[in-house]
Amino acid sequence: MKNSKIIFVINSLLLLVLFASCSKESCAYVTECVQNKPEGFMVCTNANDGNGNVAVIHETTFNSNAPIGGDWNDPSLGTGQVVSSNPTNWKSNIIGNVFGIALDKSFNIYLSATDVYNYDSFASTIFGATGGRCGIYKTNVNSLGTTTTLVSTFTGNAWNYALTNQLPNSGFDTGNSIGNIAYDKANNQLFATNLEDGRIYRLDPTTGNVKSVFDPFSLDIPSNGMVAVGERIWGIGVLTQNGITEVYFARTQAGFNSIWSIQLNASGEFIATPQPLQANVFNDTAPSSKNVIQKIGNQNKITDIEFSCTGKMMLAERGADHNASVFEYEKIGTTWTVTVPFYAGDNFNVGKSSAGGVDYGARESGGSFTTDDIVWVSQNYANPFNTSYLTYGVQGISSNGNSPTTYGSTDLFIDRNNSTNYKGGIGDVDVFDSSCPCNN
Repeated sequence: MKNSKIIFVINSLLLLVLFASCSKESCAYVTECVQNKPEGFMVCTNANDGNGNVAVIHETTFNSNAPIGGDWNDPSLGTGQVVSSNPTNWKSNIIGNVFGIALDKSFNIYLSATDVYNYDSFASTIFGATGGRCGIYKTNVNSLGTTTTLVSTFTGNAWNYALTNQLPNSGFDTGNSIGNIAYDKANNQLFATNLEDGRIYRLDPTTGNVKSVFDPFSLDIPSNGMVAVGERIWGIGVLTQNGITEVYFARTQAGFNSIWSIQLNASGEFIATPQPLQANVFNDTAPSSKNVIQKIGNQNKITDIEFSCTGKMMLAERGADHNASVFEYEKIGTTWTVTVPFYAGDNFNVGKSSAGGVDYGARESGGSFTTDDIVWVSQNYANPFNTSYLTYGVQGISSNGNSPTTYGSTDLFIDRNNSTNYKGGIGDVDVFDSSCPCNN
């Protein structure tokens, strides 16, 4: 009995110390959580890598053994190298170049067609034969050998009102394709931004059919080519908090970008004004979309918007290879405020090598996970301290941010193609969500 009391006291003291030293940023708490694959798997896109590959899956769930300050994709690591998969249909001659990524609750992967690599003067235009400029392709993690064309292209500059699984595109202009895509978990639907008309398309993730369309700012007047600056939308993300779902999107304006949002109703429909002469099209009005961040960055596009489980918002610029940044914002009251700095890559303009993709991922330690404790950024140039070559791919940064002088020794890196210069060819990054409690 005496020994039992001693053990009880010691255990109680240990728990007290654990709770006293625990913080949301550093602890997985007493109740440990285990992620099950493919939770934590990472999907990355890129321009044709020379072998025809345009996207890859990295198994980053268990990342405690990843070499900090080194390249996790270095073949010399042997069995310690990150496990990667290149699905057979994710080839440039099948689906073309892709940029945007969306991941759903059933472990489906959606990839969207792009001409952004050509727009940024890195690669020539390549579109899939079945999807075209507005192609969206669907693959399940458990059946990587099968990829279907979920959405294809209606050739023209105006919507045909048929609500089929096609988006309009005239085929004119460099860069004119889909900006990005996002999945809405609360309503099981997809959203896509179309650079032809500056509209947001609400899609059925099973059939690909258009459910409705939101036209922010000025009502689109159909004309061939990419919509004008001021109407141009690239990045898109969905946030549900306190029972309210909002779609956030990035607007390209002259010399800067701005972030806007539009609320959805209980059925997942846009809360906006229906257009009398355009069936299922909603237009912007004063109470519809709202400007949540007035001015951000200095590049011609923000291509990705992602949210942490606590509602922090991460934004990724794309443009000049060494002058594009990532930003994190947190909503305090009604105002979105910048949090800590995140430095992507190393160059003369330190920390500004964003390639336009970003997402949150869990950090694993001893088989337990801290949700959203890593920010993964696609980047064009990095110099890890423990690697003899420059890396072009993704960089894993602590959710507490990093330093421009020490990032090479504190961050994780996954090079896309083992030391070859791939500046401009790196695309988006998305990580399958964790089922663990939101503790960060």
